[in-house]
Amino acid sequence: MKKSNMIKFSAAALTFLGISATGVKPVKQPAQAASKRIKVISKQYVTVWTNYQKGRHVATHLKKGSSHFVYQTATDSMGNLWYRIGKKEWVMAKYFNQVKSAKKAVKAKKTKAKSKKTVKKARSAASLAASWFAPMGSEARAKAVVSLAKQQVGKAYVKGSKGPNAFDNASLVAYVYKQAAGVNTGSSTKSQVKKGIAVDPSSGFAEGDLLFWGSKNKPYNVAIYVGDGKYVTAAGDQQGVVQASLSTYFWPSRVRRVL
Repeated sequence: MKKSNMIKFSAAALTFLGISATGVKPVKQPAQAASKRIKVISKQYVTVWTNYQKGRHVATHLKKGSSHFVYQTATDSMGNLWYRIGKKEWVMAKYFNQVKSAKKAVKAKKTKAKSKKTVKKARSAASLAASWFAPMGSEARAKAVVSLAKQQVGKAYVKGSKGPNAFDNASLVAYVYKQAAGVNTGSSTKSQVKKGIAVDPSSGFAEGDLLFWGSKNKPYNVAIYVGDGKYVTAAGDQQGVVQASLSTYFWPSRVRRVL
């Protein structure tokens, strides 16, 4: 046998035995791993094709709700996305949704709940921390009171209710000042009209001032001034908690600056 033929024969024999001509066993290429899992969401069944480009359909059909692994994706000449779910099995992507693993779904749900809780706590801290620890007379405390007062607009008026879902005019003031500024104003207009310092009703108001209507020592109504000529008060059964504008026909008789 010629030398060249002998070399070829030897190389072929080694290859047949799973050994390369260099003496190193060839590495077997790993099978392509699935990239994701999908689930049929449309129609009663989905047709499987041999190819995504002018292929022919096969006898296999996928039932609605069945799930499959994706090993390859491709786009045809019409711009449609296809998934390869087997050796020669292609399906159109539009009939499927990606399936999340149970572990990932639970994790995502927990993360979302935790995120909501964090945001809620942060908002609460932002509205209260800036005011509770701010010095008396500071703008931060007044802003916190105004903000919380406005948030109560639209709630019901119930005489004797202390909130947070319904108020009368005095309990609204008590609730807002306690929650937003840590200040105890008392639960009646009689006690609230004695808090802070007196302000001349004709000299202008500051945000957070308490406005009173009625007698000097026992007014019948109280409101929180929220700026721009407006105030928030629990107006009565028909109106509930409202934001209203000051009027010369209904000017407050007394003003107290508590902050």
